[in-house]
Amino acid sequence: MSRALHAKDAERMAQIHAASFFKGWDAQDMHAHIQKDLCFGHGRPLQGFIIVSHAADQAEILTLAVEPQSRRQGLARKLLDIVETELSDLGVDTLFLEVAEDNDPAITFYKQGGFVPIGKRPAYYKREKGRVAALTFRKGLS
Repeated sequence: MSRALHAKDAERMAQIHAASFFKGWDAQDMHAHIQKDLCFGHGRPLQGFIIVSHAADQAEILTLAVEPQSRRQGLARKLLDIVETELSDLGVDTLFLEVAEDNDPAITFYKQGGFVPIGKRPAYYKREKGRVAALTFRKGLS
């Protein structure tokens, strides 16, 4: 079951994010996003979530994370679908995102979802052994 997220979800969001990324966001970060951005999750207890910022007719996926044991079950697709529907209802016609160039599963997922690469930000993400570029993507929603 997908749902809008609330302040009580911030701690669990931080746990999932920490398990998904080299440098996860903490509960305070998550709480701030819940207050200002579109935040949807799946499951009780929470198994995955997506955070999207939007202004006028454009939006950006800030993060999408699914707990390791729930991956490869279609949760990310469900979250992306609900966000795209919500954004379309708000009049958003273009959705952007960035993904680390070494994150092949995410790159494949977004390309299969209709996102097209539009650019590259060199040395954007910090890793244990240095930095990797961010690839930027765009998808039209109209």
